[in-house]
Amino acid sequence: MKIIFTGSFVEDLGSNLFKCMKSSHQPTIIIDLVLFNSEYCRMEFHTKPIIVATDFSENALYALKASVDFLHIPQSRLVIVHVEDVKDNEQLHMANLKLDTYIKNFFKHNEPIPVPERVVISNASVYKGIADYIQKMEPYMLVMGAKGSSNIRNLHVGSNTVHLLEKATCPVVVVPIMNG
Repeated sequence: MKIIFTGSFVEDLGSNLFKCMKSSHQPTIIIDLVLFNSEYCRMEFHTKPIIVATDFSENALYALKASVDFLHIPQSRLVIVHVEDVKDNEQLHMANLKLDTYIKNFFKHNEPIPVPERVVISNASVYKGIADYIQKMEPYMLVMGAKGSSNIRNLHVGSNTVHLLEKATCPVVVVPIMNG
C-alpha cells in the first residue's frame, strides 16, 4: 500500500503524483494535509475503544470472549484493562506479565488486528480505577463480567459491576455468568 501526502508540497511531487498512482498496482491512499489537520479528519479516523475489564476470573474470560464479537464494529479496538494495587515497579512489571500471559493464552496465535492494548491501572479500588480510565479514554463501551473473582454465591452481579453500571459515562455490557 502506498500513502501519498498532498497539500503544500504538491509542487515538489509535480506530475509524478499522477504517474505514481497510475502505474501502481497497489492500493493508494491520498491524504490532503489540509484535510489531515482538520477536525473532520480527526473525527473520521477516530477509533472506538472497547474497554474490557479483567481480574483473570472465569467470568472475566467470558467477557473477553464476548468483547471479541464487538470487533465487527468499524474502527473498534480492544483495550484490556486490569486494576491492581501495585506498590512499586516490580509489582507493576509482574502485573503486566500476568496480563500479557492471560491475553496470549486466550488468543493463542490469533490475536485480532489491531492487537489489543494492555493496560494495568494501579488503584486500590477496581471500580475507581476503571471509572477514572473511562473518564480519560471516553470509550465506545465497557465490557465486563457480571461478577469478579470473589464469586459470592448469593450475588448475581458483583459490587464493581453495580457501581460501574450506575456511574459509567459510556454503555456497559455485562456478560452473564455461564453455568456449567
